[in-house]
Amino acid sequence: MTLTSYTNFAELTKHEQESVDYRISCYHRNPDMAILAIHGGNIEPGTSEIADALGGRIGSSTYSFEGLKPRGNQILHIKSSLFNEPSGVLMAANAQTTLTIHGHRNETDSFVYIGGRNEAFTYYIKHSLNAAGFQTYDAPRHLLGMSASNITNRCKIGAGVQLELSTKLRKSLFKGDDFSSNNRINRSDLFHHFVHALEKGAFTYKRFSE
Repeated sequence: MTLTSYTNFAELTKHEQESVDYRISCYHRNPDMAILAIHGGNIEPGTSEIADALGGRIGSSTYSFEGLKPRGNQILHIKSSLFNEPSGVLMAANAQTTLTIHGHRNETDSFVYIGGRNEAFTYYIKHSLNAAGFQTYDAPRHLLGMSASNITNRCKIGAGVQLELSTKLRKSLFKGDDFSSNNRINRSDLFHHFVHALEKGAFTYKRFSE
């Protein structure tokens, strides 16, 4: 049987080399909120770029696990409920709540699925994205992000927000609709518009949750 993806970080490290096949980035800022992209780089392209940009704008701690392989990065996709890379788990555990950025494979439609246990945070993110002109839907059951073992919910209050961005939306965030590794430094105006919408949602949540 061919392995399609690793089931945990220890298994991954037996076969993959850090800084060659994958990269881990941690920025420790305000632990009230952690922004995580556990399938970043070439696993779910565009997700780590959004997480890094948003974390910098709102001053939140930020974590990315990025695939660096030229091909075959899906093997690095550890499920959210099984993800146990120590620095990412620690960052989530030290945060009051989390926002996790994922990619959903859909080339046809531009949208965001929203899930996770933090209902108030979910509401403000959804409202802000809709107000900015982005299409959102409640996540389908298999992407709902409600499990306590999901890293989205492994924070101090046990509740975070999980976003799943369609392929078409993620491509539109980069110039030329190209999110190859060489082009992802070339962000479109829509990228900044999207990050700003997330920023507004996060700040609104923080203001009303204090």
